[in-house]
Amino acid sequence: MLAHGIRSYHRPTRVEDALDLAARGLTPLAGGSRLLARSGELPNVMDLAGLGWNHIRMQSDSLILGANVTLQEVMDSAQVYAATGGLLREACRAQAPSPLVRNMATLGGESVWAAHDSEVVAALLALNAVYRLVRPSGTLEVPALRFLHDTARDLAGSALVSEIVIAGPAPQGAALERVAVLPSAPPILALAASLSFAGDVCTRARLALTGLSGAPARVLEAEKRLEGTRVEDGPLAKATAEVLERVEFRGDAHAPASYRKDVVATLLRRAVRKALERRSRPPVEARLPPATRTRRPAPGVPYFTSGRVDLVVNGRPHAATCDARTTLLDLLRREGFWSVKHGCETGECGACAVLLDGAPVAACMTLALRAHGHSVQTAEGLGTPDALHPLQAAFVETGAIQCGYCTPAMELCATALLDAVPDPTEEEVRDALAGCLCRCTGYVKPVQAVLQAARQAKEKR
Repeated sequence: MLAHGIRSYHRPTRVEDALDLAARGLTPLAGGSRLLARSGELPNVMDLAGLGWNHIRMQSDSLILGANVTLQEVMDSAQVYAATGGLLREACRAQAPSPLVRNMATLGGESVWAAHDSEVVAALLALNAVYRLVRPSGTLEVPALRFLHDTARDLAGSALVSEIVIAGPAPQGAALERVAVLPSAPPILALAASLSFAGDVCTRARLALTGLSGAPARVLEAEKRLEGTRVEDGPLAKATAEVLERVEFRGDAHAPASYRKDVVATLLRRAVRKALERRSRPPVEARLPPATRTRRPAPGVPYFTSGRVDLVVNGRPHAATCDARTTLLDLLRREGFWSVKHGCETGECGACAVLLDGAPVAACMTLALRAHGHSVQTAEGLGTPDALHPLQAAFVETGAIQCGYCTPAMELCATALLDAVPDPTEEEVRDALAGCLCRCTGYVKPVQAVLQAARQAKEKR
C-alpha cells in the first residue's frame, strides 16, 4: 500500500520550522495510527517526530507529558500511573488492546483527533488536563474542557500541541468503566471518573463520557451532584439524571442512543464504586515493565519526495530507495523480507508487525522514512532453518504454528515482551500478542509457546 498519495514529507527539528510548515497547510503527522488508517489523500505531511516532544516528567506535583508520548509509554511509566491514579494507563489499555497500535498512537494525536469513542480523551478530560499549544506568537494554555470540545478552533492557523499538563495532586480514586461488543472492540459507551475527598466527603468529581453525538465530554452538572456528598445512591441517581438530561447520545450501527442511555446509570455506579475502592490502594502496586527502550532522536528531513533511506535491518546496514508515500511494509517486502505480511493495511490484524528500535509497530501504517536512521527487526533476524531462535523452537514444540501467516508477527511481539519482561505472566503474554490476529483461531498454543520459552530461558540463567 502506498500511503494515501503522499507527495512530500518533511520532518523539522525546530519548532519555528514546524510552525512555518503548518502555516503553509501541511498536515501534521504524529503516530499515524489514526491519520494513515483513514480514507482520503494526504499530499504533503509534516512528521512531528523530530521535535523531541516525547518527554514524561514531574514538575512539582504536576505531570508534564510531551504531545508525542505514545500510549505504550504512558502504560510503562510509573510516574504517569501514580500521578493519574492509574486512570490514564487504564484508558490507553482499553482503547488500544494492540501493542502495535499503542507503540504508534500518541497522546497529542489522540487529542487532536478527539474521536467520539476515545477513552484516552475521556480520561484526559476526567483528569482536568491542560493543553499547551505553540504558536508563532508564543505558548497558549487551553483547558481540556475547551480544547477537546473543538480542537480545530484552537489549532486554526499554525498552532501545534506540544505538551499536556495534568496538575496535581493525583485523584484519590479514579476508574474507567466501559461497555463494548468485545473487550477488544471500541466502546459503545465509556465513563471515566476521578474523585478527591476530605474524609468521607467528595470534594472534587470529574466525569467524562464517550458514545456521545460528538467528541467525549464532561458533564459539569452531574459532577456537582456528587461534590459535597458521600457519593451514595441518592447523589448517584441525581448525577445520572443530569447526564441523561444534558448530553446527546450517539446512535449508530453498534447501538441506538436509547441503549446508551439505559447503561449510563450502571456504568456511573460501577466507576464510582471502583474509584472508592481504590482510595486506600497505592497506585504503585501495578506491575510495570522496566524501562528498557529509549526512543532514538529522529534525524531531520527538510524535504523528501523520493530518494535513499539508510536503516539497519536485522543488525546489518541496509540502504534502499523509496518515495515519500512508501510504507515500511512495502519497502521491506520489496527488499526480500517476506515474513512481513500484507493483511488489513489499517493496523488491525498485526500481520505486518516489525520491531522498530525494539518496539512492535504495524509496518503498514509506518512510513518507510520513519525507519531512516533506525533499527528494524523482522522474523528473518530471529533464527535460521538450521538454528532456530529459542522462541521459534518453542512455537514448533508446542504446536503453535498453523498456517504460519501470523507466526512471524507473534514471534516478534513475544521477543519484544521477553526483552522487557523475562518472566512474564500469562496476562502479559496475552497482552503482547493481542495485536496479532490468527486466521486459524489459534491463540492458546502461542501463549503456551511464549511461556515455555521464558521458562527455558530462566532455567539457563
